[in-house]
Amino acid sequence: MPAYCDNAPQAYTAPREQVLAMQMARLGDFLQSTKLLAVLRAKHPGAEINVMVTPAQAPLARRCRFADKVVLVKPAEISAISGVTAMDRSEKERLVDGLNGRLAPLRPGHIYNLNMSTINTTIAAAWSGAEIHGWRMSADGQGLYGPQWFGFMMSMVADRRLTRTHLTDLLACIADAPPIEFNRLQYQNGPRAAARAAALITEGLGTLVGLQLGTNCDLRRWPVASFASLAQGLVRAGYTPVLVGAPSEQHLGLRLLEAMNTDSGKVLNLMGKTDLPALASVLGRCGLVVSGDTGTLHLATAVGAKTLSLFMGPAQVHETGPYGEGHLIIQARDKCGPCQEQTAQCQGRAPCRGLIRPEAALKAALALLQGAGARQAAAELALPPGVLLLEGKIDAYGQRYKVLTPQPLSTTEAAALALREAGRVLTQNGYEYDDAGLADELADEHLPADEATKTQVGHLARQAAAMARAAEDNDPAAAAKAAGLAPELRPLALTNKYNPARLAKACRTAVSVLHAAAGCGP
Repeated sequence: MPAYCDNAPQAYTAPREQVLAMQMARLGDFLQSTKLLAVLRAKHPGAEINVMVTPAQAPLARRCRFADKVVLVKPAEISAISGVTAMDRSEKERLVDGLNGRLAPLRPGHIYNLNMSTINTTIAAAWSGAEIHGWRMSADGQGLYGPQWFGFMMSMVADRRLTRTHLTDLLACIADAPPIEFNRLQYQNGPRAAARAAALITEGLGTLVGLQLGTNCDLRRWPVASFASLAQGLVRAGYTPVLVGAPSEQHLGLRLLEAMNTDSGKVLNLMGKTDLPALASVLGRCGLVVSGDTGTLHLATAVGAKTLSLFMGPAQVHETGPYGEGHLIIQARDKCGPCQEQTAQCQGRAPCRGLIRPEAALKAALALLQGAGARQAAAELALPPGVLLLEGKIDAYGQRYKVLTPQPLSTTEAAALALREAGRVLTQNGYEYDDAGLADELADEHLPADEATKTQVGHLARQAAAMARAAEDNDPAAAAKAAGLAPELRPLALTNKYNPARLAKACRTAVSVLHAAAGCGP
């Protein structure tokens, strides 16, 4: 297991090569960085892989088999350098040495900075001679810049229906290395945590079903009343719901128990009673985990639990859904989803949260608990318009989600598929588009487009071809003109910001996808 490191000089022996990955965001973000750590292990054989995290993430980092050493940066230290944007070299060195002397012994040759953060880039820039990948400080110290493909990915934020790239795979692409086989996020349960979890679970409870009620944003949270109805149905079917979550979420559990009345005594309430390792062990003992877009969901997939994910509001399954094969996702999109967390059109009312009915979630959960696969569990669910059923799949690039409720192919969906494949060309070194695989996907997951849509998709293909020529000619004006005629493809208008040959290949890939979607051949 990775060693804990406070980086006291006397406790540290420098290896031949050191690699440092910096991930100081949320818990789920660290788990979604474990594919990158696996890629770094393959890219830098024999090197020591250090991970820099906050104390809150440390329990996850210490149980990751791809990390050799865990380096902590404490909140007080982060606060001390918060807001620093420009420093000369001596000041940068003083900053690193000033972190109680703990970081000075590190001598990384490569730094992978995963956060768009002034703090991270300030720390990363302090190691003279290290090659920095990911987010870096500009030469004048006044701003940040990221990987070349970042502009392409961020340009889809305005319409998140177009995004089809999982955060896990995107972070792994920062390494700019050949793909590896990676089927689930990485966390290893330990014996002491397993013992703590066992002490919390009474013998004879039968099959456990983990319920994570809270999310980091209420727009992403399924209503407590719906969870209560689901829990009641599980109890009556002979299963034991287990409430998991942080101490700050305990009020949600109390509301659920009040709503269940006499059945509440058959619910195991562990909210606020587990640390992260014990929580991981509890999740590993569950026959199913039901959650929204949360760190708990990602931890459940990392320990191999089967999951039923309920996504709504700003939660977009393609970006942060459960990583791995066979997970079932119910995505409520409504007309405005997935929305922007800070500028949601509903102004916090979140009507999409009511689209996933508890009876449908219960039926899906019971089928999964009885051994059905995601497709079988989704087969007879009655869902209103705006709700999609998807199944997690792993392909040559990474995570994608198979549509289990085929609908006529729309122009937006065709554009999303084209941008997905173009984005894979841009982000992963050596990626090749699989036209036969896409043909199977279109036939299995989408009903044929109507004639009007085919015409619109054909128009998009012509503009993508124009963007390819503009990239080859290094002509930003021509790319912008084509993007103006096809706003859905605006992310590809990056001729003056990207390697022209690779961008041209991405645009030609988009053309091939759009031709296939329109049914007009290559």
